[in-house]
Parts: sequence; structure tokens; C-alpha cells
Amino acid sequence: MKLLTFADDNSSRVGVATADGVIDLTRALHATHPDFHAAGSLLAIIQSGADIDKIGDESIGKLKSEKKIADYIVADPRWLPPIPRPPKILALALNYRAHIEESNLSFYDEPIIFTKYSCNLIPHEAEIVLPPFPQHVDEEHELAVVVGRDCRHILPSQANDYIFGYTIHNDVSARDRQRERLKMGQPYAYAKNFATFAPMGPWVVTRKEIPDPRNLNMSVTVNGKVRRSGNSKEMIFDPYEILAYCSDYTLMEAGDIISTGTFAGFKKLEPGDVVELEIERIGVLRNKVVASEEKWPNFTTDKPTGPLIRFK
Repeated sequence: MKLLTFADDNSSRVGVATADGVIDLTRALHATHPDFHAAGSLLAIIQSGADIDKIGDESIGKLKSEKKIADYIVADPRWLPPIPRPPKILALALNYRAHIEESNLSFYDEPIIFTKYSCNLIPHEAEIVLPPFPQHVDEEHELAVVVGRDCRHILPSQANDYIFGYTIHNDVSARDRQRERLKMGQPYAYAKNFATFAPMGPWVVTRKEIPDPRNLNMSVTVNGKVRRSGNSKEMIFDPYEILAYCSDYTLMEAGDIISTGTFAGFKKLEPGDVVELEIERIGVLRNKVVASEEKWPNFTTDKPTGPLIRFK
């Protein structure tokens, strides 16, 4: 199933993308499975441990047999991140050898893990906002793993049983700030956590639809032209190894997301760009790039790096 979250008035609902359109799965489950109390959010569904593929198919099948399914189609969903506030988002740096080589950096024997903040998540079709000072900003197209069950100290051979599904993540990165912070020994979290620098979606595809994530074609299209492409088989550490490693590092919880790194190629974004990230068997995450309309009063505006403005 392709499971998404969309806004409805002042609340959010879970949807499922089908050949017939987006179905309001929250309403559908309330109608067909009233005893299933986790239908209100995708995070709750994941944390329930329920077989949502089975339950969802039953619900849709029942509504179709009763000729009611048209009442549950959402014509124009207002997208939200698939999991608006996951327990945590971890991400990998330098997980493709060609990307390491183009970055003139060194390979390490263990994954390099950093955090992305969930407050910076934006959905499919939302705007990536560039900061109001000179800055080289890159998209980073990444396959993201959605954890299905709490786990600690698992082996790679066990990891598949702890995965709920997969989505697309754009690990947007401010490169000038990143290079500056590299000199300080802290290159990742600051430069990758500006507001809007975590587009994700458009949905989570359940593990049933992608039984093996280790050979998926990936591409980046900017303004209608394919800019770069890769394949998840090029990863140094595959998704199973990554989840196992992270489960040694910390408790991995149901609903956590791990972004698995990007592949090589030109990545720079400019205001006005429409960037589309595609992964085979998942879909396309599309976002427009815009320049910030407001100043950041505590930072210099004429240089790509530099100190805070000091108040006197």
C-alpha cells in the first residue's frame, strides 16, 4: 500500500493512493473496522503493529462491493509529510563511493549518522525556502526507511522484519555553511536543518510492495530534465545493515525514519527550480524552490558564511 497523510479542515487523515485515486483510509476504516482505533494517523497505525495491507485491502474491498468507494475518494488532497512528527529522523552521510569521491572526503568503516529535525519536514508539493544570504544549496535524493517495530541490537539478517516501509527524502543541504562547520568538526546537523530542508513523501510504500530495497533505480529531474540518476545497489551500507547498526547505536522505535544517503552528481538548487525525486516502485516527490521573503536578523546577509551579528 501507498499510505499518505493529508489535511482535512483542522485535522489530518490517512489516505491510500490507488489506481482510482486517493482514498480516505481513516474514514474507510471507521466505517468498515470500527474496532480498529489506530486509523487516525499513520504513526498510530505503525505503532499498533497491525497488518495494514490486509486490513486496508479488506476495507477497500468491502466498500467497493457495496458500491460506496466513490464516497471516500479525495479529489484534491492537501499533502502533509507521510508521518508529520516521527519519533526521530536519522540520516547517513557519505554512503555512496562516487559521492565520497566527488566530495574529496574519506571513507569510514562505519556509517556516519546525524539527525534531521521533524519540525523541518515539508510534504510533496510544498516549497523549499532558500536562506536570504548567498548560499550553495544542494538537493540530496535519498531512499528512507520507515521502522515498523521497536528494536535494539538486531542483526542485518533480522532487519527486514522490523521495517514498515519506504519513502523518499530530500536531505537539502547548505554547502557553504556545511564546509564552514566542517572546520569546527560539526559539518552536518546545522547545515542540513534549516527550515523546510526535509521534504519527504509523497507517501510510505509498505514493505509488502518492496520486499527488497537493495536494487531500486533513482533519478532527479529539475525543471523537466533528468539531472542525475543512481541505484540503491550502489550503497556502501545497505538498508538492512543501516537499521541494524542504528539499533546498536540507540533504541529504534516504530515510526522512526532513517535516510540512507545520496548518490553522485550535480545537485545545486536555484530559486524557481522544480525538483522531482523519483524512486522505482515508490513514486515522485516534487517540490518548488523559492527564495526567502524575510530576513534573518541575526545573521549577515552579504556573505555565505560568517558569525552572528553581535548586539551592542
